[in-house]
Amino acid sequence: MNYPALSPPLANPPLRVCFIQPVQSPYWTERLRVLAQNNNLDLTLLLEREGFAHRPGWQPATIEGVSVRVLGSKVRKTVSKRDDHGYQIHGNRLIPWNLPYWLWRYRPDVLVVCNATQLLLSLPYRWFFNIRVAITVEDTPHATRNLGHFTRWIKGLIYRRADCWFAFSEDAKQFLRQIRISKGVVRSSWSLDMSSFLPKYTMNASTDKYDNGSEARTVLFVGQLIPRKGVMGLLQAWNELAAETRSRSQLHLIGDGPLREQVANYIHDHKLDEVRIIGQIPYDMVRNLLSSADLFVLPTLEDLFSLTVVEAMACGCAVVTTPFNGARELVQQGMNGWIVDPIQSGALTTVLERALSEQTNLKEMGTAARHRVENMDNTNVMTQFAQDLRNLAPGHG
Repeated sequence: MNYPALSPPLANPPLRVCFIQPVQSPYWTERLRVLAQNNNLDLTLLLEREGFAHRPGWQPATIEGVSVRVLGSKVRKTVSKRDDHGYQIHGNRLIPWNLPYWLWRYRPDVLVVCNATQLLLSLPYRWFFNIRVAITVEDTPHATRNLGHFTRWIKGLIYRRADCWFAFSEDAKQFLRQIRISKGVVRSSWSLDMSSFLPKYTMNASTDKYDNGSEARTVLFVGQLIPRKGVMGLLQAWNELAAETRSRSQLHLIGDGPLREQVANYIHDHKLDEVRIIGQIPYDMVRNLLSSADLFVLPTLEDLFSLTVVEAMACGCAVVTTPFNGARELVQQGMNGWIVDPIQSGALTTVLERALSEQTNLKEMGTAARHRVENMDNTNVMTQFAQDLRNLAPGHG
């Protein structure tokens, strides 16, 4: 008797994953490029807008294996007061009203959002089509300390509607516990292409380097020139350094912002000839400057998780940052950097004196910094991220 040939078993369909981001950052571009190498993932990136004026280079770009679309969200200006530390945060709240329509068009199996507004607007699609929704969480207890009780309650209520929470720091996990979320939390992290961030002693001789023309120790600040980044506090601390320390050190400020004129005036008035404002420069040049620096300083008053700290450490820089930065979890006091409270009078000056002392081996500390973040390579982090996504929707991919 002849039997019909058996058909080969059907392979699981690819897992359709949709990411929603405010804009396309170079960090997510590289991360998604690595993630797209998983043939069992069908990836879409929805952008709320084309870019930010203060972020040159953050704009839609082609990613092989990823469909990219700009939603065109409504923009509302916001001001968040931080009266306890004496500054304000001016920002934009994006509202992607057409998100439900595009979700219906793309029909993802898993949706990855990054804020409460995106999560709220995706809930109708989630309920009707029974998809899984994950949220990447960078919120910290410090950054949310001034939220009103009602706002915090609403935010917690919305966050609890997700199926999975990717916490990008230990601070983020603590914040989630504060809003009664502990089960379903997955510890993830930011990541970089570590082969693109190399210490100066491993850089190829043909690589462009920043030549400071002297043996002076080079200290870098990278960030917007705004109150929240602590740049004025850094200048005041620098001005209080011993004259001998300043004579063999130089501070370079990379970035721009509304405080630029005030920064320039302070440098001029206090005759800080060894301090230079470099301004806004291309991303590749920032990377080269980090690779040639001896010390990185970010005296921020509030940062969810500063990726410039990771970049600096990957480039072999010892770092100085604050308790108000989620990235402080990477810093081992006195081993690969220092954590200092910039609010405490004289504290930053004391740390800078120690760091720039001839007795401090910054090269050795920079090597330790590089070792600390090497596992935060895109391939390592996104391989695990792909598995976590598949775990959300068994039967796909």
